[in-house]
Amino acid sequence: MKIGQKKPKNKLASVQIPPDPVGSRPNRKLQPEKGRYVSLWMVLMLFFFLEALGYVWCRVQCVNTGFIIDRETKRYQHLVKTRNLLKVEHALLKSPERIETIARTRLDLTLPDADQTLILP
Repeated sequence: MKIGQKKPKNKLASVQIPPDPVGSRPNRKLQPEKGRYVSLWMVLMLFFFLEALGYVWCRVQCVNTGFIIDRETKRYQHLVKTRNLLKVEHALLKSPERIETIARTRLDLTLPDADQTLILP
């Protein structure tokens, strides 16, 4: 510092920026190329984003399909079990011993006598 100059309050205030020389200005011809790279970069990022979005959608659909298959498998097993129980119940209900027991007890039916039987030619 020279004698008689005031000391700057701020260190940044003492820094003097030299004027730009004429040749240091950015070339205007490079600007469109920079814009082209930015737009290419944006297109690539959009492509990767859409690809990731598609992948996530596919995975969600795959998981949902797995849940649906699991639910339908359980439903099928329940229906098979119910069908087997109904087959057993059907066999019990149509047994001749059961039908005869019901006819004798509830309906008061008896076997026909020989004279009540008609033989058709």
